[in-house]
Amino acid sequence: MSKKTKHVHGVLTEVVGTNKELSEFERFLNLSPPSPSDDLTKLTQTYRNSYTKIKPTIDKLALLEEIILQLRSKENLQEIKLSIVRDDYIYARSPFYRKGGSTKDLRVIVGKIEIDGRDLKKLSMDFGFMDRASKGIVKAMNKIIEENKEELKRIW
Repeated sequence: MSKKTKHVHGVLTEVVGTNKELSEFERFLNLSPPSPSDDLTKLTQTYRNSYTKIKPTIDKLALLEEIILQLRSKENLQEIKLSIVRDDYIYARSPFYRKGGSTKDLRVIVGKIEIDGRDLKKLSMDFGFMDRASKGIVKAMNKIIEENKEELKRIW
């Protein structure tokens, strides 16, 4: 049985870091011993200079990659799971990549237990409810994708 593609793993998105986390390049550069040899210092500086030159391009490609991953998730919206939160709300979640996100999914409140009930299996079979969940997720995805596209226009 083949595993479903979740569209949440990129190449550059995994190495560029975030505002809270160092990039893999920076981690690599910080690994030198306390008293490096002249040879190691020169090579490390050459690497650092080269990285500094290409960093803006890598950042642009990582953002482009993030948008591609997000569009793939939106255009392949097959996996929606329902959950109950705070014993009051029903939320839908689907795989979705966001740089710096603590999870690799998007979660949207789509109902209330007092209105829709708490039988998630029944709700997951209800075409109307799942259509509402799908529309809610797509709306949230579109908002994030558009924000990223605007950022891409700004930096490209």
